[in-house]
Amino acid sequence: MVICIGREFGSGGHDVGFKLAEMLGIPYYDKKLIDDMEGLGMDRKLIEKADEAKASGFLNTPFYGVTEARLKGMNINDIVYQLQCEWICENAQKGHCVIVGRSADSVCEHAGIPYVSVFITSPFINRVEKEMADHGLSERDAASEVVKADKQRRSYYNYYTDKEWASPSSYDICINAGVYGIDETAKFLYKLLVDELDNKENIYYKRSETY
Repeated sequence: MVICIGREFGSGGHDVGFKLAEMLGIPYYDKKLIDDMEGLGMDRKLIEKADEAKASGFLNTPFYGVTEARLKGMNINDIVYQLQCEWICENAQKGHCVIVGRSADSVCEHAGIPYVSVFITSPFINRVEKEMADHGLSERDAASEVVKADKQRRSYYNYYTDKEWASPSSYDICINAGVYGIDETAKFLYKLLVDELDNKENIYYKRSETY
């Protein structure tokens, strides 16, 4: 089972994904994608800036500071996206895992890798309060960060996929972590996904048969 988790900024999607992977006893992938890409000669700060963002400004200019010849001349965002796609495919094909963000659902779909897609949402005020608590920000600054991050994720997902970010029709499961909380959301998904694996008519198996 490859579980791809999309999330609104501050919704707790990262924590839900981590706890779910822990409960299922399978690998969890998020920032490790960035760690592995550092070995290609790219500056980590540059990778993080381009991570889950579509090309814009100076990042849209040709870049040659990468070790692999096939990537030279592409813009930073496209280089990072291409490497992430390859990384996701390589690790998703190894076995069960949870992958957060990076349009992993679309990557798996185009690669013919069966998956289940989940989107984690939460009320705006909950997400603002979380940012205030986590980073000591004022309400105004926290709200600005949430809006900015959501806009970036939407632009990235909509640009690199043929789906619409945060639209229920783009995912198999959408859940409000603001209602259930992190732990209960993970437990809910765990029970749902484990039960689904026992049901040969579920989405995962139907995708397996299609691919």
